[in-house]
Amino acid sequence: LSFCTWISTSSSTSKISELLMQGTNMGIIEGRRLLNQNSDIAPDVHNILNDFVTMQEDSVETLKKYL
Repeated sequence: LSFCTWISTSSSTSKISELLMQGTNMGIIEGRRLLNQNSDIAPDVHNILNDFVTMQEDSVETLKKYL
């Protein structure tokens, strides 16, 4: 039984989604904080961090389906 199969059929899917969302939101907050408090970072670092935050925000939207 693969993890993906287990997660899609488990009654705890909602709880797992909740936990993943909590961790992901922590990453979003930290990423936004870094972007806002470090205006002097290199443009490539800024872009990477911004892409990371955007990816995390997209992940939260996906996880909401499993609550």
